[in-house]
Parts: sequence; structure tokens; C-alpha cells
Amino acid sequence: MTDLTTYQPHPYVGGRAAALRELALWRAGGEGAPKVVLLTGDPGSGRSRLLTGFLMLCEPGYREQFDLETLDPATVPPAGQAAPMVFGASGLSAVQLLWSVADQLGLVAERTEELYRSLAEPRGQAASVVVADTDRAGVLRATEEAARVAAEVLRPLALAPDVRLLADLPRAQADRLVRELPAGLARVIDLDREPWADEEALALQAGAAVDGLPVAPVDLARHARSPLVVQLAAHSLRATPEGGPVRLPGGVGDALDLHAERCGVNELTLRRILAPLALAGPGAALPFGLWAALASAVAGKDLSRAIAEGQALLLPFIELDGEEDDPAVRIVHPAVADEVRERFGSAAREAQRRIAQALLATLPTGGGDRWEAAAPYLREQLAGHALDGGVLPELLADPGFLLHAEQVSLRAAVEHLVASGVPLPAQARTWLRLAPLFTRNEAGPELRAALLEHAFRQDGVAAAEFGSALPWRTLWARPLPGVTAVTAALTPEGAAALVAVVPGPGAGSAAEGGTAGLVAFDARTGEPLAAAPDGLTRPSGEQRAAAGLALSVGGDYLRVWRLDDSGAAGEQVAAFVSAEPLGGADLTPDGVLLLADARGVSALCLVAAASGAEARRPRKPGQVPGRSHAGHVEPAAR
Repeated sequence: MTDLTTYQPHPYVGGRAAALRELALWRAGGEGAPKVVLLTGDPGSGRSRLLTGFLMLCEPGYREQFDLETLDPATVPPAGQAAPMVFGASGLSAVQLLWSVADQLGLVAERTEELYRSLAEPRGQAASVVVADTDRAGVLRATEEAARVAAEVLRPLALAPDVRLLADLPRAQADRLVRELPAGLARVIDLDREPWADEEALALQAGAAVDGLPVAPVDLARHARSPLVVQLAAHSLRATPEGGPVRLPGGVGDALDLHAERCGVNELTLRRILAPLALAGPGAALPFGLWAALASAVAGKDLSRAIAEGQALLLPFIELDGEEDDPAVRIVHPAVADEVRERFGSAAREAQRRIAQALLATLPTGGGDRWEAAAPYLREQLAGHALDGGVLPELLADPGFLLHAEQVSLRAAVEHLVASGVPLPAQARTWLRLAPLFTRNEAGPELRAALLEHAFRQDGVAAAEFGSALPWRTLWARPLPGVTAVTAALTPEGAAALVAVVPGPGAGSAAEGGTAGLVAFDARTGEPLAAAPDGLTRPSGEQRAAAGLALSVGGDYLRVWRLDDSGAAGEQVAAFVSAEPLGGADLTPDGVLLLADARGVSALCLVAAASGAEARRPRKPGQVPGRSHAGHVEPAAR
């Protein structure tokens, strides 16, 4: 406790002196200071507030705003130190968080295994690292990302010789970490247990929260047992000053039920209204315009009037988000969401199914482009609702959904399905093969559509209709194990061919008598060529220039450029990123892109080549590009 006759409590935290002393000791790093501190407690115990208040004292800009002479010196970290590196886990996967930390620490690695080895090596430069909001990690609740963060991020950081770690995490993960780490390495601050529990601080917070209300702060603090419940009780009393006799809650569930009673509403109605917020992804805000429809779907009856007229009922448990002309709402604290979901029990799956169906009902009518016009919340959150509602597998057969759904959450949901043994549709298996590429490169929907179109052809999946804006159309794809290079060639008749280099003697062409290590295909059809590859010729420079395109190739990507009048590379017209290293790439004189990778060889007809050829075709005076003299649109090149 804090001796209030000598020192004032931390103005933001309002107490927690014992915990602040331990955190200041960790920050000082002297003799007896713990290398690792794990801050834990029940949801709503004030972990985030305590950590925020402590970091204010570590940041020179904030520190200047405090009258440090009024604070207990043992609770104030030493001056002159740079602020620790702070990482928020909210909304991040364990992998995303790990690489974010690695970047800030200056670790150079290409793979996760290399990163772990680099962390374990002494670098001679100590770093203080703070990881906050571990309980809010991940984009989906079903993935239990907090446990992965503890195992895959916090444990390696705790063992790293040059890292001093402070982490805020749930009790289950804190207890597990302490068991797995060497004895004495980590110290646990559990805000609900002695000596860290601070009844005096809770009473002070209750006094500030209920100032002017007809309730004794000491009684509220004794009943509520946590800062969150104190806050909910105070908000309830302020929202319903005429709500009848004051009854004090002992937990979050009590706060919900007692507030519904003060408002004259059945507690189940309040929980059903809050259900879409509690069942959304961690920290997700629900557009206000969708709230009534989703809550009504969960309840099986119209709740729009209850929401419209329920300001007093709902305000203690929600917070507004978004812009004034596009408002959104989220649940006030994860512990409130936990309570609502827990009371639903096994019915939560049915509630999620109803929410998913209600969201699908908002899709515009039309073809594959309807997903492009879908509301942002639908694209971002439907995967999570559908996963928890058991209807995700049927959505995964829709290429439009695969293309336009938010890729990080969709990947997490699909990987969860795979881990649970649920079979995927063919389209989803192909998408999952490219998902790491999409999330790592933050590819936009246009590039995703083009790469999916090619991958579908590689895997023999029925081609999807992705619209006419793709930079290419895949003509064909063939498996060819071990291919190491491709080049464009011309047959004696002048047709374009693909010649591939494959390992081993006797590979030759697809017909008898070919040269060992080479195989040739018609560039347009993919049919094996009867002529031996060594009987083909390479295109001349003039023939290659006929397409008006140039190619630049990297290890797993390539770019196609349009040549300007001087023959220099100008506008980029296509970019291809591969999930595997590229074995080679080339362009034919008529603008067919030839590719080789670990899955074989393929040929892509570039839209830019067709448009470039049209632009270069001699025209009579007055003729419009792309049209005949009669004004009819000419067929597109195939």
C-alpha cells in the first residue's frame, strides 16, 4: 500500500504501489532485479491500466508531466534511460508479433528458425522489451492466439540473453511460462493475489467513480472486487439514477443482470442485443447500421426498437467508434464479451450461424463482383463468424469470397479448419497454397485474382470468372518435375514454343529423338512438339521487340514492362509473385509469358501484348484503335 500521509498515489493508476515498485526495479535492472516480469490477473483487474501508467513514467515526454516529488521514489523508474521497446499484441498473430519484435531488435533472418537462433545468441547490447495486451492477440477467437504468443514469442524473448522482458498476459499463460522457464528467471505480479492485490487502491477508484451517487465506495469496492466491475456499476447508476434500490454487483455477470433490472428489461434481452458485439472478432467494431439486424437474427425477433430506445440500457457496456457519418460500436471490455459468450454456452454456435447468414443477406445481388461491393465488416469479419457457426466450408467454394475476404483472418480460419480435420473444397486448397504469399506481401485483390487464376489452372481446378481486368489469362499449365529453366523458341513454321530444361538424360522432347535434358511445347496450346528442341531457333532481337515488352526476373517474382518509342522500359503492365522460387521465365515474340516453377511450366497470354499489338497495327486515316472501319469491336486476342 501507499502511505498517503507521505506520498500521493500515481495519478493515472490510483494505487498499486507494490506492483509499481516491482516494475521500477525491473526497469532499473540492478542487483536483485528480475530479468522477466509477467503481469497477470483476472480480466478487468486493471493490468492494462497499470502497465500504461508505468510506461508513462518510462517515457521522457510523459514523465515531465508528473510531479515526481509527490510519488514514492521506489515506484519511479530511474531517469536518463531510453524508453523500452513496447509492442501491442492486440489483433496480431504470434508470427506477426514475433517479426515485429525482430525488426525493432535489428535481427536479420529469413526464416523463423534463423530468428530463434539469432535471439539465443549474445549480442552484447541489452534491450528492454514490453509486450502488452497478449490476451487480445489474434484476429479470431477460435485460434487461441494468446497461448501461441506465450509459447512462440514470450518464451524465446525471456530466454534471450540480451532481452529484459515485461509482459502482460492471462494467468494460464503466465503460470505455464513460469513452469517452462529456468527457476528464478521470471517474477509474476498477479493483481488479484497478495502481495499485489490493492484493496486501498480499489476503494480510491470506487470513491472517484461513484462521487455524488447514493452508494458507499467501501461497500462497492468490497462487492465488486475489480476495477472493471466498479466502473460498470458506476456507469449503471449514472445511466439510471431513478432505477430503484441500489444493489451492488459482485462480478461482470451481476453488473449486466442488475443493470437490466434497473432498466426494467429482461437480462436475456440485454445479452442478445450485446451478442453481435461479443461474438465479433477480438476488438472489432460493428457498424451501427448492422447492429439491429444481427441482434434480431440472434434473438429470432426484431430488436431494432430496443436498440433505438435503449441508450440507458446499453451505454454502460459499449463504446462508440468510427466517424460521425459512419458510426460503429464495440463492447466496452473483453471481459464483458467473455461473460456474454459464456452465458450463451453451446447456443453460441447457433448464434454465430445466424449472424453469418444475416451478413450474407446483405450481399449485393450479381456475380463474382458482388463480394467486391460487400460492406467492409462483411469482408473483414465473416470468416470468423462462419467458422464459429460451422458454415465456413461452404463459403470456401466461392472464389469471390476467397478473393475479397480479409486475408489474414481468412487464413487463420482456414488453417484452423485444416487442423481440425475438415476437408476443404478444391478452390480453397489452391487458395491456401497462396495464402502465405498474399498475407506476407499484402497483395491487393487485383494481384490476388491474377495469381489465383494461374494457380487454379496449375491445380486443375475449374477456372473462376474474375472479370476482364486481369493482366493475363493462363493458356495452359503442365506439371514438369525438376524443371530448372525455360526459354522461348520458334518452330520452322514460325510458331512460338516453350523449351524447358529438365534434369537427367533422355528427357528430350515429348517425341522421339530429342536432346537429353530438354523438352518442348507449343507456347499457345501446351501440346508437346514433335520436333526436337535442338531443331528450334531462338527469337532474334527484332522478333522479341515485336511484342513491345521487356521482362525483369527475381528469385520469386517478375515484372513485365512496356517499351517506349526509344526501346527503354517504361510503364509496368504486369507483376507475378510466386509462392515457390521461379525456375525461369521468358517472353515469346507475340507476348506470351512462359514460366517455370516447382509445379511445372505454364504459359500466360498478356493483355498488354494484345493491346500493344493493336496499337502498333497500321491503320487507315480516321480508324479508331480496337475498331474496324465499320465501327464494330474486333475480337480480343486469344
